[in-house]
Amino acid sequence: MGKFLLYLVIVLCTVVSYGAQDSLPGPGPEVKFDTSSSLAPLNFDEEKIAQYKSDKAFNYLTEIGTDSWWTKFKRWLELKYAQLINWLFGDYEANSWLAFFLMLLPYLIIGTVIGLIIWLFIRLNPGPSLLGKTETAAVYFTEDEKLVQSADLSSLIEAAIAAGDYRLAIRYYYLKLLKLLHHKKLIHYEFQKTDTEYLAELKDDTLRSPLKRIMRIYDFIWYGNFPVSEKEFAMAQDYFRSIETSLNRAADEK
Repeated sequence: MGKFLLYLVIVLCTVVSYGAQDSLPGPGPEVKFDTSSSLAPLNFDEEKIAQYKSDKAFNYLTEIGTDSWWTKFKRWLELKYAQLINWLFGDYEANSWLAFFLMLLPYLIIGTVIGLIIWLFIRLNPGPSLLGKTETAAVYFTEDEKLVQSADLSSLIEAAIAAGDYRLAIRYYYLKLLKLLHHKKLIHYEFQKTDTEYLAELKDDTLRSPLKRIMRIYDFIWYGNFPVSEKEFAMAQDYFRSIETSLNRAADEK
């Protein structure tokens, strides 16, 4: 037993001595470094840096353009539409057909509104109906100056009466009267003049009242586009002939 303990102590001492020898540090690698005296800290020229910054060729930042009002408006509409859909359906995920319909819905609404506006404009605009009613008047109205200056209005009156177009005959009677007043230098005929201007030019008070009555009859029949019977035409014809007689009599007296 004593020999065994002695033998164990000797073995342990040998192992510890060997481990202590292996743990000693050996010589490390040689460190090489530059010993030149020309080395100096690197300095940056602040002026050149500022110059490079101001040069556009060295500006690599991407410029972000501003949105137009139309782009902002469309984005606002898309946002409001998305809020409406989210309010209606919440977290519900639509199938492909419903999603396609919801995608087209804004365009359908816009198209419907535009179509409604066009329909209302056509429905409420009286222009086409008025033009349709006074189409004949517009054609002859553009020929006023030509008729007054050169046409044989008496022959045109007879032709209109023979055709039973008493309204047109009234038209020619009125132009004939303006032509007669212009010829006698009582008015100066111009296409764009109004009845009020002609009455203001007329110096003879005895002619102003019957001329005003004839102008009122003519405006009512021609521009009002009312049909004229043979009896009504005969009454209007008497007014025209009466003032023509007065004009011719006044000229003969002078």
